[in-house]
Amino acid sequence: MTVNELMKQIDSKLTGDIVKDIAYLHELSLELRREENAGELIEAVAKKAFEIMPEDQRAAFEEQTFVNGKRMDQVYAQALKLVNEGKLQEAESVLSDIADKIAEHYENAQPRLFSFRNPFEYHMYRYFYPNDKEFDRAPFDFANYLQLYGFVLLDNKKLDEAEAVLERAIRFNPVSADVRFELAELYKLRRDRQKLLAVNQDTLRFCTTADRIGRVLANMGFYCYYIGDFYEAAVFYFESLRFENSKPVELELQDVMHHMKTYGQKFTPPTEGQTLDVYRKYGLMPPPNSDLVNLAVTLANSAQEYGKPELEGLFTRVAFDLTNDPQFRERMEMIERKIQAAKEDEA
Repeated sequence: MTVNELMKQIDSKLTGDIVKDIAYLHELSLELRREENAGELIEAVAKKAFEIMPEDQRAAFEEQTFVNGKRMDQVYAQALKLVNEGKLQEAESVLSDIADKIAEHYENAQPRLFSFRNPFEYHMYRYFYPNDKEFDRAPFDFANYLQLYGFVLLDNKKLDEAEAVLERAIRFNPVSADVRFELAELYKLRRDRQKLLAVNQDTLRFCTTADRIGRVLANMGFYCYYIGDFYEAAVFYFESLRFENSKPVELELQDVMHHMKTYGQKFTPPTEGQTLDVYRKYGLMPPPNSDLVNLAVTLANSAQEYGKPELEGLFTRVAFDLTNDPQFRERMEMIERKIQAAKEDEA
């Protein structure tokens, strides 16, 4: 989609009701994240929102969403560029300003604000926390902004500050596995085995892709190795490789097997029962999370019933990512054909 095409679409949808129009533009900006040129499209939506906003609201809007004279998402992009260039001290300063703005205007908002990355995360939250019904969507991805800040603080060896920031990030997205991975790295550096185990147990519930599952299991391998449970460490590294091929994890498994050999132990691929025993020993349910698979399938069927193929495809993709079931792949391909046919008909 080009910017001109987007502007035509927006102009045809605007109603003149500022509240409804701003809400529409906000939802649209989230949908556009899937587009190849998402950056310029979202930028165009933001400019349009600012244009239609009444003059008396613009100053308040700028105060709440601008950092150092620029919109918060633009400043975040600047910080991310600094991180990618290895300029972590400079990035820390920029991200600190963003974090301060978030704390000032959004951290204690009522109702609570969340920054779920996609509709499935929204439904995950509703599933895991059914009694929490009073919340709204944050104007920017605050969880991601604070996660990057936590990563930078961690890399700059400011562990206590990093932990506090990452906990703030989780409050903006309680079902994020990615933020918790940063906490796991922090607890590894501290050699805080109790918190490492707890965050691994917590993270596994929210993993929606094989690579995330593999990473949690590798972290469990690290934990078991650290406490001297070499056999269990080997099982977790073995399980991690089952979900995601990784040379570093292969090397960790070889190292554990070497240590076992020095103690006269030999590791062979565990049986299903032996694997289940290891999961249970550390309070973990074997992945994938069947509750998430069932939720994804239920949502996909509902989206199909209501004629929303994009959402049906998203939820089916989650089910496939969790299970690698070829039936879900076939369904995704069928949905994609349906969407492409609809686009051709519109053209």
